[in-house]
Amino acid sequence: MLFAAVGQKALVIGATGFVGSQVAKCLLEKGYKVRGTCRNVEKAQWLRVALNNPSEENLELKEFVLAPEPPPEDAVMDSLMEGCKSVFMCAGYETQDPTTITFMVNAGKAAVDAASRVIAKNPELADQVSVVLTSSTGSTNKPGAAADSIKSETEDWSDPELQQKNGRFSPAAKTLMEITALKAVGRDQKNELTGDKNEKFPRVCIMNPSLILAPQLKPGDVTSPGLGWFLKIMNGEAMAEKIPNDSMSVIHAADLAKLHVACMENDGSDPNVAAASGRYFGVNKSWHWEDILNAVKVEIPEYKMPAKKYEQRAKETLFDSSRRDSLNIGELKDLQEIVKEIVEFLRKKDLLKI
Repeated sequence: MLFAAVGQKALVIGATGFVGSQVAKCLLEKGYKVRGTCRNVEKAQWLRVALNNPSEENLELKEFVLAPEPPPEDAVMDSLMEGCKSVFMCAGYETQDPTTITFMVNAGKAAVDAASRVIAKNPELADQVSVVLTSSTGSTNKPGAAADSIKSETEDWSDPELQQKNGRFSPAAKTLMEITALKAVGRDQKNELTGDKNEKFPRVCIMNPSLILAPQLKPGDVTSPGLGWFLKIMNGEAMAEKIPNDSMSVIHAADLAKLHVACMENDGSDPNVAAASGRYFGVNKSWHWEDILNAVKVEIPEYKMPAKKYEQRAKETLFDSSRRDSLNIGELKDLQEIVKEIVEFLRKKDLLKI
């Protein structure tokens, strides 16, 4: 174990979300305690049931509502962070207008500032305090990059001004959240120190996933946008006419949660493992849509494949996975395994029309 101690409490902001619930699950399974935020504690009790009814001591639910304005108050964030050395910011906001930018930048900065105040009060804990932000690969689309280039976390950045000009407020929000968070701990976009090297900052780690798929922990209707979109594809309500000559980067939500937790645990106390810091691609790999839909066909023989209207397949997006692999979480679930789990989950919910 690289992180200080099993039993330590971590704060998960957005614990009832698709990713946040998986992070909470992973933490509890590894022996940590969780303080999770939600909009309404009474309505969030499903999380306790889904996570095998942990005690109040092991899973503490707190009401906390983030909004674009005003930023969270320091006192509120400090109360949430009390007794915690790590915070996972898993909350999201997907409205396609400038409020999304305000929300994400404020949320990320509030988490970093709260962790920084923990260090200010307890300098001896500096190496153990961390912030893990859930972002997306939407911040990694470098303008003018060649289609066959290998993406790097430290080199490939989207242009937030261009994104906003094109009405891409959600990815612009993630890009600006990341830049702001790194700047707050004295680092540039290459994750290199720019200020006083002796100044103590929390470790900031940023997870960059694309399409996140897995059975949803929350009961009832499918609320995950990615899972809902994939359900429409399998039901022939989306992507029915032709196979896109493009690729999509995919990861299982449980694997993404493991990567989040590994960022917290890899604190540099093990001389053989570098302290986690900066951006990490939260993807297994990118698959061409033809391969993704073929994986669906394997699990659902009745699925009608859309037409293939291209002569030469576009190349899949390539990622330098060395930083991701340095987190040492083991083998990631492959595409077919992911699709199989989703099909079984959706059949049990009687949502597949085939």
